[in-house]
Amino acid sequence: MHRITRMMFSGSLPVVARVVVRSSASGEVRDARTPDITCAILADHLDVGGIGAVVEMLATNFETVGVQPVIICHGDGERARTLRRLGIEVRSVTDSASAHAALASSGAGVLQLHSAPEYLEHAGMATNLPIITVMHNTEIHYTANKWKSFTALLERSTAGVAVSDTVREYHARHLSPELARRIAVVPNGAPSLSSATAEERQKARLAVSQAIGVDIGNEVLFICLARYDSQKNTAGTTAAFARAARLRNDLHLIFAGDPSDWAELRRAQALRDLADGPRRIHFLGNSDAGTLLTAGDAFLLDSFFEGWPVAATEALAAGLPLVLSEVGGAKELVAHDSEFSIMTTNPAGEAAGISDESVRRARRRTREQPGANVFEAAVLTVAARVKEATRPRSPRSTAGVADMLHAHARILRDVVQARSSESSSQDLP
Repeated sequence: MHRITRMMFSGSLPVVARVVVRSSASGEVRDARTPDITCAILADHLDVGGIGAVVEMLATNFETVGVQPVIICHGDGERARTLRRLGIEVRSVTDSASAHAALASSGAGVLQLHSAPEYLEHAGMATNLPIITVMHNTEIHYTANKWKSFTALLERSTAGVAVSDTVREYHARHLSPELARRIAVVPNGAPSLSSATAEERQKARLAVSQAIGVDIGNEVLFICLARYDSQKNTAGTTAAFARAARLRNDLHLIFAGDPSDWAELRRAQALRDLADGPRRIHFLGNSDAGTLLTAGDAFLLDSFFEGWPVAATEALAAGLPLVLSEVGGAKELVAHDSEFSIMTTNPAGEAAGISDESVRRARRRTREQPGANVFEAAVLTVAARVKEATRPRSPRSTAGVADMLHAHARILRDVVQARSSESSSQDLP
């Protein structure tokens, strides 16, 4: 359906280019050490969703913890080319034959799977290498057959990693207690950033104003970095924010992302256009996240389901307060900034129990979703807190990249050591 709606509804969207580059805070970058493990990271296309960002963070920093990465991913793209320019080996595959060939010559001693396509999963399972399966989301679209194949994958895996407690709990409901015990939780991280200077902020807000054709001046700017997709509840967010904007006339919201679902984007634009008053909701294509987060005053995401939203983690690290629906990672992220940030009820129900049916019910009520009044109140509260702040906010402490790397590296080493011990015991007479 996405291919059909793309043909019917696609068009051009304005973008914000990179005009601000904020440096990493001190202490985030560490010296590389000689790798003693080679890990093949198996993934889908790297340019889609937050998983590609997580893979990039791991691949570009793994050598600091003694891990040599080799990425084997479906297809090619901008992120793959960027990683190659940084000296990271990226092998693009398209089918079973190319996947088997890439694995056979990778030199890997362990595999880490990040929502890889089925043919790449099967190629990994066909090796004799230990596997770590990383779970990035509450997979509400899985059928009974898909859960059966996922169970087989986890049975073949030495360990599993969930990016949040919510994701672990969701998968545990579909697995045996024995398999569920294999899953550890490693939260997604984000690089810590230096505080934005007044000049950087002015430059970023000017770039945003030019892109949307509206001078935002000193008004309160909310940012939502997410692809246009029904999962992200773009239309419901638009309807709720429009009502909040009628109660406070200095609010703006910018969506920016890839239109994976053009019908969802056009639906949101129609709801925006039906709202009374000045246009305060703006839709951009893929834009520079750093510039938008420097320009913004707050970040919001009213998704139906998430594993651990990378964009929200980046926003918190950039110093923005958050308005997040109850999804995987939301409680933990808001806890880092409880003075300014707010977690709202999920419009589709309990985070660890979300289903296709509960999402469909919420989407049928897009213009007045369950909990919409709570979301609207949170937007107004955070806007007031931003305006009342006596000084610019500094970046918040989050689960940083270093913490994430060390947790992944520890699991990798445990798995490799366990395999080595197993092989040694089999060699004994």
